[in-house]
Formats: sequence, structure tokens, C-alpha cells
Amino acid sequence: MHEIVHEYLFNYNKIEKKQRKTGEFVMDLPLHSFDYDEDRMILSDHYFLKNDRIYISKHNRFAAYPEHTHRFLELNYMLKGNCTQRINGTDSVLKEGQLLLLDQGSTHSIEPLGKDDILINIIFPQTKFDIEWLSHMHAQDNQLFQFLMRTVSEKAKGEYIIFHAENNQDLQTIMIQMLNKYFTESTFGNEILRFYLPILFMELVGNTIYTLSSDTRESSANLIVIEVLKRIEKDYRDITLDSLAASLSYNTSYLSEVIKEKTGIKFTELVKEQRMKQAILLIDSTDLPISEICYAVGLQNKTHFYKQFKDYYKITPGEYRKRTKI
Repeated sequence: MHEIVHEYLFNYNKIEKKQRKTGEFVMDLPLHSFDYDEDRMILSDHYFLKNDRIYISKHNRFAAYPEHTHRFLELNYMLKGNCTQRINGTDSVLKEGQLLLLDQGSTHSIEPLGKDDILINIIFPQTKFDIEWLSHMHAQDNQLFQFLMRTVSEKAKGEYIIFHAENNQDLQTIMIQMLNKYFTESTFGNEILRFYLPILFMELVGNTIYTLSSDTRESSANLIVIEVLKRIEKDYRDITLDSLAASLSYNTSYLSEVIKEKTGIKFTELVKEQRMKQAILLIDSTDLPISEICYAVGLQNKTHFYKQFKDYYKITPGEYRKRTKI
């Protein structure tokens, strides 16, 4: 970590000195940055996301932060020590190296941090501030990634995910680099941070164990669908629901119902999504004729392929290729 950043994070600022002395919370935000609804503070997206910039801050230590909610996604990173938060009425402990992703509408309060507890807040600027946005990042070809995001965005607004990243050294390195870029105000720092975000979330989703607040009673079904999505990603060319159900030792009707319930769409639509994403990847990255791409993604009928592609992308494969070559 850069020396300037270390000093900023670990030294006491004016607010922390006051809170350490009195133990009472001191508001560090201007009045126009929040509203109140039935005594609950609502942090404003207009303040934190102005100028379309990534916002990173250190959470002030030594006093409890009152219950509040926000109209944006918030990521908490426990750089050092640990903290107790009450999220949607349930106490959770965030340990060193872990991250907490809060969907908009989540309500939480934070118990006082000690001198060795460093909590970082990260807020992303986007036009749609919910977890569904994550499916539009660079990892959009990963259906497991989309499934995790759908579970929160479709099933329960105001939910959260804890990523148990304490043993993921690559992720810790990414977080330190992001903090260095932000707090040293380096040239093109915000632009560089925008590239770090998808890398960060791909590392979280791909290589980090997580706890999803809404899945405690549905973990078995989640595991089934995760395996289904893995199979679709690998075998999308010729996979069928019957063959998949047989290989997983499940009744076809039951498996179909679980997939629809957990993802919000049918098995056939999941397969179609994967085929269309592979098709556009081949159009972008190769000079293969459209007819060969059709067969490459598992469709034998060229007319059917053209119809699916246009239904999905609102443009024909040929038109898309011409547009990208301009």
C-alpha cells in the first residue's frame, strides 16, 4: 500500500478524534446528501454519484453509525480488523479481507470500529443501481455470474452478499491497487478504477466463496441450478433437458421447475442465451461464414438461427457483422 494511503486510512481524522473523545456519532455529510423517512436516514444517489465518478471513503471509527439505507449499490471492504453490522434486522460480522455487497434498499447500521478496524466504502456510478447491473459487465458471458445476480435482483430487492475473500490474495491485491489509485489522485485514476471494477467482480464471483442473504433455505436448489448452468456453458451445442436430468439423476419435470423458479426463465431460454452469446463472440472474433457459425453453436437450421439471433439482438447476423466492420 502507498505510504500516503496508509497514513490517510490509519491516522485519525477530525471526525474520528471527536468520536473517540465522546463516543457519539458525528455526521460527516452535508444536509443535502441524505433524507429521512420515518426516522431512517436515506443516503442520496445524487450526492454520492455526482459527475458519474466512483466514490470511495473510509468509514469513521469510534462511534456507531445509525441505521440507514441507500438508493445505490454499496460495497464494504474490511481492510483491517472486523466490524459488526445489523443488516435488514440481522447481525453480521464482516471479517478482515471480506467484502459485503449491499443492494439498493438494504438497511444497515454499523457498530463502533476500534482503532485497528479499517472499513472501506465503495459506491459505483451507474444509471441503474441494483445488482442486475452486474450482469452487463465484461463477464456477461458467464451464466453463473448472471445467476448469482438474478438471485438477488429478481427474488428480493434490498438483499446482500458477503464474499469470504480473506484467503484470496489476488483479490486483496486488486483492492489495494484500487485504494492507491483513488486516494493518491493519480492521473486518469477514475478511468483506471472503472476497469478494475469488472476485474474485481469477476474475481469475487469466479474464485470466492460467498453467502447470499436470501438463500439459506434454498441452498440445495441453488446447487442444482449452478450445476445446470455449468453444463449449459460447456455443452450448449447439443444439451437437452432430458439428457441433463438423467445425468444429474433428477426427474425432468422437477428439474425444469427448479430452473424456472431460480433463474426466472426456462431451460430452453438459457440454452438459447448461451448459443447467441457464443454466436456473437464468433462473429466479433473470427471471419467464419454465418452458416458455419450457425452449426458451431449447435443449430442445424440456418433460418432458425437467423430468427433466434434477430429475436435476441434485434438485428440479423449479417447486419451486425457489417456494422462492426465499419
